Amino acid sequence: MKKLVKKLNPKTDKDYENLGRMLASIYETGYIDRSQSYKHSFFKGVLGGLGGVIGATIVVTLLIWFMSLFSQVPLIGYFIHQVQNSIDLHR
Repeated sequence: MKKLVKKLNPKTDKDYENLGRMLASIYETGYIDRSQSYKHSFFKGVLGGLGGVIGATIVVTLLIWFMSLFSQVPLIGYFIHQVQNSIDLHR
């Protein structure tokens, strides 16, 4: 892992400054419309967040279903029954 870190060149303030200037020049030349770029970034963030929520919901659902298969195991069974009771109470 240390070898990988050594191969990467750390970015300096000057590098980030140059990147900012290049981005500003792209907007100034009209190659990319700034408002369209902001809209695109906004929707990309919204859809990414929505995808994360849906994905987490599916993973938790599958985990609870998988755990319900072990309801007869002494130590795990008690925990699973508590989770099922909690879900039933909130319905």
